[in-house]
Amino acid sequence: MMDNFHIEKLKRAIKKRVYIFIDAANLERSVQDIKVNEKDAKEIGVNNDEVIWRVDYKQFKDFFESICDCRMVKFYSVNFQTRSHINFLTFLKRVLHIAMETKPLKEYEDHTEECPHRKANFDVEIAVDATFEMDNYETLILFSGDCDFEYLIKFLRKHNKNVIVFSRSGHVAKELPLASSYYFDIIYFRNDLLKISKSKRPRQEGGIRS
Repeated sequence: MMDNFHIEKLKRAIKKRVYIFIDAANLERSVQDIKVNEKDAKEIGVNNDEVIWRVDYKQFKDFFESICDCRMVKFYSVNFQTRSHINFLTFLKRVLHIAMETKPLKEYEDHTEECPHRKANFDVEIAVDATFEMDNYETLILFSGDCDFEYLIKFLRKHNKNVIVFSRSGHVAKELPLASSYYFDIIYFRNDLLKISKSKRPRQEGGIRS
């Protein structure tokens, strides 16, 4: 019942043509910190401390296509250049037809294995794309809690765009809910956008800084 309340609220918030931009690293970190409750874990026959939430991108895309006029989903991500990650990106692009922007992880001069310093921000790419594509959408849904998007959100709203931010409590900069047209916590959409994975918590790809 609670999930239906938030879905109906989201439907009312959305206006006309929709673009969805996903800051992948930010989204994945937020999702993995959501604790799987005992009830959800028991439904798949495991203990809740053995599993984590992960984004189910097929379910994600199907959900938004079912509730709005979704014209584009675009995925911004580091390309870790491993076989498994290349296969994952290929699946998103060729099977789910999700647009994407990728780049390799940048290692800074002070990077060491003991004290990693790696980075791959997509703030500029997302801002440029959102601005360049302004004539093609009325609603931008942004999956990120990064404070750097505050300026972009305010700019878009000044140009009469409806900006909806999705993130997670504890992972969203305080400026974003205030700047956006609407803010939604991912936890209320976990059954629509996420899946429970039996896999162990994935190894962090070495000290990525946002």
